[in-house]
Amino acid sequence: MTAPSAVQPAAPDGVYDAVVVGAGMVGLATVLALAGQGRRVAVVEQAVPQRQRGALGWDLRSVALSPPAVAFLASLDNGDVPQMAPIDAMHVWEHDGAAALDFKRQPNEPLAWVVENSAVTTRLWALACRQATVIAPAQVTALTDGADAAELALADTEGTTKGVLRARLVVAADGAESRLRRLAGAGVRQEPVAPNGSQHVIATVVRLREPHRSTAWQRFGPTAPAALLPLPGERDVAVIWSGVPPRQTERLALPTDAFRQALEDELEGVAGGIEAVDRRLGFNVRQTLATDINPMPRLVLAGDAVRTLHPLAGQGVNLGLEDAHAIAETAAASGKDLGAHGLWHGYARSRRVRSKAMLGLMRALLAAYGCTRASEGPWWRLARNAALRTINASPAAKAQLIREAMARGPLGSWQDATHAA
Repeated sequence: MTAPSAVQPAAPDGVYDAVVVGAGMVGLATVLALAGQGRRVAVVEQAVPQRQRGALGWDLRSVALSPPAVAFLASLDNGDVPQMAPIDAMHVWEHDGAAALDFKRQPNEPLAWVVENSAVTTRLWALACRQATVIAPAQVTALTDGADAAELALADTEGTTKGVLRARLVVAADGAESRLRRLAGAGVRQEPVAPNGSQHVIATVVRLREPHRSTAWQRFGPTAPAALLPLPGERDVAVIWSGVPPRQTERLALPTDAFRQALEDELEGVAGGIEAVDRRLGFNVRQTLATDINPMPRLVLAGDAVRTLHPLAGQGVNLGLEDAHAIAETAAASGKDLGAHGLWHGYARSRRVRSKAMLGLMRALLAAYGCTRASEGPWWRLARNAALRTINASPAAKAQLIREAMARGPLGSWQDATHAA
């Protein structure tokens, strides 16, 4: 679905309350949360979201969402979320040691819910088409911040001018390579995630020989983790396999049966091993943080435009949905002008603190589990296994780890996840 080629006015003065650039999960959640407050909202996207399915019937890209994140999404869609699979148990172990961590679901909710990326984004896009102005395919070519409104110059994907949008607030949810962030003059700080500075991730779907029983597995190999996330099919799981680029490039190019065997060996044959493998996607991962989350008075960043994380803890989209929720809460407490002077300073400050805390946690995990040369020393391995045994023997410690993963602990930010406005 596309918007008319001529941009339609949002009000008699032609100014939207907010324009969100980017129609991923975070951008669309922001659109719907603001529209639910009665705000006049537009969304600009380069390509209309499409449902994706591989040979085994599932999107090759899935994410594990915390229960508060799922509750937030459900609040935007009359309590509904596309088909999900619960994570009721999780087993974490490493290649060199006998210790492991085992987590079980809470009494009233699972540890997380696994959703297919495109199933969620296409559903949210359909809702946005009914509740907001959608402009796609289109891209922003220029951004100016004025006293009364920001202006965004638009073009189609071939560069032909499409007009100008005016908005009290612009939300940049346009990903890790955010064009709006660049137009605003904000940079990013990047940190290495491996001895050579980067890692490569292979994403796919596999069918196990035995039921997954709503269990997630994560094994830390010599250089990076591999994880299996349960999908709604009783033997189908999403795979997120990290590693150093040369090795992962070789694995990505393996014949299907050779790749199946390599992954089965990596995960030590959990659930009876792997019966079938879908096609594979490969991409580099980075850890970054924007130098300014509110680089213009009428511009705020959200989602991957703010920060990118290594996927080992599955927190990237969860943090982005926290951004969307925080934007909605700030807007709900504000007046008519969503770009009023100083309105977004608190949002930028709190999201920076939260982002730095999660980046620090990921950095510590990567350092501890084989992603640095020092972590392979015998004393590191002994310390890791001792720590795992101690934590696994402590229900209180594991409960607190679960609370932090759900962003409900001291470092978290979900207060009322069902409140979108």
